[in-house]
Amino acid sequence: MKKTELDLSNFKNSLSTLKECYHDLTEQQDEKLKTYIKDSCVKRFEYTYETAKKIMNKFLKKEYDKTEKDLTINNIFREMYGLGLINNFENWVDYREKRNITAHEYNIDKTYPIVDIIPNFIEDTAFLITNLEKILTDD
Repeated sequence: MKKTELDLSNFKNSLSTLKECYHDLTEQQDEKLKTYIKDSCVKRFEYTYETAKKIMNKFLKKEYDKTEKDLTINNIFREMYGLGLINNFENWVDYREKRNITAHEYNIDKTYPIVDIIPNFIEDTAFLITNLEKILTDD
């Protein structure tokens, strides 16, 4: 296996901001403020998902010489699942579908249910980061 250089700091920071925002949502009692925090949670989900996708893509290109042609989004998830770097292929497909909802139309009725998947997304993303860090720091 190659010794791939990959900066995870932006990825880790994006997850941290999502966790913080989701925590604030669960602690908030005021419904009006909860609405604003939900908006922020959705936005932070979006950029954390996008960062995760880019990191996975970069990792597979650098570590396994994959090409853009090899790396359709489902293939990225399959490869990462096969390597044990993500723990649930179907979850990541669902995250992509949820992200597509916000990318194509910002409909509150369709967008706010995304908040319900954030705890799983946080867990799955932390799993990915932990596994990438193990590989990237392994001598």
